[in-house]
Amino acid sequence: MKYVLFLLWLSVLTITAHGEILGPVDSEDALNRALAGVEAGDTILIADGRYANWSIELAVDGTASDPVVLRPDSDRGVVFTGSSHFAFTGVGIVLTGFIFDGCDFERNLLELRGADHCRIENCVIQSSGGQRAAIGIKAGSESNTIENCHFVNIAARCINLNIGEEIYARGIPAGNLIRGNRFEDIPFAGENGRETIKVGTNQPTYGHVRVETIVEDNLFVRCNGEGEIISNKCAGNTYRRNVFEQCQGELVMRGGRDCLIEENRFDGCNGGIRICGTGHVVRNNVIVNSRGTGIRLFYGMTADQGGHYQAASRCEISNNTIVNAQLAGILVGDAGGRDWKEKGVQNVPPFENRIVGNTIIGNSGDLLVVRDAPGNFIDGNRFDTRGSAVVSSPGENAVFEFVEFKQGVRIEL
Repeated sequence: MKYVLFLLWLSVLTITAHGEILGPVDSEDALNRALAGVEAGDTILIADGRYANWSIELAVDGTASDPVVLRPDSDRGVVFTGSSHFAFTGVGIVLTGFIFDGCDFERNLLELRGADHCRIENCVIQSSGGQRAAIGIKAGSESNTIENCHFVNIAARCINLNIGEEIYARGIPAGNLIRGNRFEDIPFAGENGRETIKVGTNQPTYGHVRVETIVEDNLFVRCNGEGEIISNKCAGNTYRRNVFEQCQGELVMRGGRDCLIEENRFDGCNGGIRICGTGHVVRNNVIVNSRGTGIRLFYGMTADQGGHYQAASRCEISNNTIVNAQLAGILVGDAGGRDWKEKGVQNVPPFENRIVGNTIIGNSGDLLVVRDAPGNFIDGNRFDTRGSAVVSSPGENAVFEFVEFKQGVRIEL
C-alpha cells in the first residue's frame, strides 16, 4: 500500500512540476514578476477587475504542446482599457478569456512580434479604435493562431499582417491561422486603411512573398469600415468557409498570387469577390443578393506585380453560385481606363483566366459580362435569366435553364 501511495505521489509531482498555477496577480508589476519566473506549462492568473494602460512584453518560452497560459481568475472576469499593449515575443504563449474595452490603439493592442506557436483565443475586443490594429502580426511571427474571438465596434483594422523590409532580417510572418472569429458592426470610416482583416502590405513590392495565412470559418456581420472587408496583398493564402452578412464591401485579392478562395458565403453585401493578381483559385463560393457584382476581375496597370493594380490573370473562377447580383453576376474587366494620376492608368485587361462551371441566377443586370478583355476562357456556365436579366458574354457550351431557388432561402454549401 505504501508503495502504491508513493507511486501516486510521484505521479502528481511529475504532472505538476512544469504546470504550476501562479497568482492571481493584480498589477502590471506583479505580472512582470510572475513572467520572470514562469516555465513551460505554467498558468498565470490575473485577478478579476478592470485595468488600464498595461504595457506587457510576453518574452517567455513555452512550447506548442506545453504553453505558458495567461487567463483571468474567472472567464471574462478581467477587462483591459486605455492604451493597453501586449507584445508576444516568445514561444508557446496562450492569452485566453480577456475583455478589451474602450482601448486606444496608439500601438497594436495585441502584437505578435517574432512570436512562434502562440494563441490568442476566446477574447472580446470591443468599442475601441485608433491608428493601429486590434491585433498586429509582424515579421518573424510563425504558426500563431487567433481563434474564437469577438471583435465588435472597432474603429480600426481588426487584424493586420504587416510585410516590410524587416522580413529580410527577421523572417516572413508565415503559417498563421485566423479561425472561428466573429467580426461585427465595424463602423464606416470613409477612407482607405480600414479593412477588417489585411494580409500583406505594398503588393507591388511584396506581392510575391508566400505567407500562407489561413482565414477560415469566420463570421463578418455589418463590417463597413471600407470597400475591402478582407484585403490580400501577398501570396499563398487561403480564405475558406467564411460568412459575410450585410457588409458594405468585398473579399478582395488586392494583388498577390496563388491564393485559394473557396466555400465562402456572401448574403446581402455591396459585393462579393474582387480579383487582382495572378494564379488565384476562386471556387464553390455562394453570393446571394449582392447590391453590386458577384465576382469581378480588375483591369491593372501592369500584367506583372509592379503596378498599383495588377491585372487579374491565370485565375480559375469555377463552380460558384451567384444569385440576384443587381449589376453583374461575373464581370470580367472592371475599372478599365481608370486614371490614378501619378500611380498610372488601369489599361491592362484581365487575361488567361478560366471561368467555368458557374451557376448564375438573376432578375436584373448582366449575368456574365466581358468588357474589352477577350483573352479569357469562358466555358460550361449555367444561366437562369429572370425579369430583365441578360447574358452578354455566355462563352462556350453555356446552359440556359431554370434553376430552383426561392428568394430569401439560404443556399447551403
